[in-house]
Parts: sequence; C-alpha cells; structure tokens
Amino acid sequence: MDMYTFAWGEYYIIKNGRVAEMIKPVTLTGNIFETLKNIDGVGRDLEMNQGGGCGKEGQSPLPVANGSPHIRIRKCLVGGK
Repeated sequence: MDMYTFAWGEYYIIKNGRVAEMIKPVTLTGNIFETLKNIDGVGRDLEMNQGGGCGKEGQSPLPVANGSPHIRIRKCLVGGK
C-alpha cells in the first residue's frame, strides 16, 4: 500500500505564493509515492536531529533519523489540533 504517517512540530500554509499562517502540531499522511510526486520546492536548509525509532507493525527498535530541508508539497492530507 505504501502508506505513511508522520508528525512534526510546525507547518506553514502558503497562500498566493506567500507564507501564511502556521499550524502546529501537524500529522501528514498518505501514499508516499503520490506525496513525493507533489513536492515542488526543496530548501537548502537541511538539518538532522538525534533520531529515534519506529515501532509500528513489530519493527521496533528500527532506528530512524529525523530531519529535512523545508519542502513545499502542492497537495497532501494534513491533520492536527
């Protein structure tokens, strides 16, 4: 199915080509291949954090890293409070 779900601390809506309001916390979910096709902007500000582990479906303690440059995704499913 190639589905994913992950969360991060903040997310900015872009309206009319400008950064608008911030939403936090944020959960992004969907089909990884569709989401990757919808990335149309990647920043040059890559930062990596200490990382953690994935525990879903018996994968624990699968080591994972967390970090990314800022990206812009044209279309994605976003949830949060």
